[in-house]
Amino acid sequence: MSEWMMKLNPLAHMEAGDYESFWHVMFSTVLLGFWGRLIAAGLLLLAFWFGVRRRNFAGGVFCFLVAASIAYGAAILNFLGMLNSN
Repeated sequence: MSEWMMKLNPLAHMEAGDYESFWHVMFSTVLLGFWGRLIAAGLLLLAFWFGVRRRNFAGGVFCFLVAASIAYGAAILNFLGMLNSN
């Protein structure tokens, strides 16, 4: 079980600085604007579909949490001073 968890840990494959810069680039470019809204809207639709149609509560909650992190992740990182607003 621990080997499986170590394979999922991104810090086992890259340095902490590289991992932080990856998320910095994601939130400052891709997840802002049109594409962020499109991905978040699609995930909200998937959350509704999983929760209501498929009656899979865990899948619905997961999609909702990912959509919320896309929608509010950049604002939270900017508030914490971890995202440079150019």
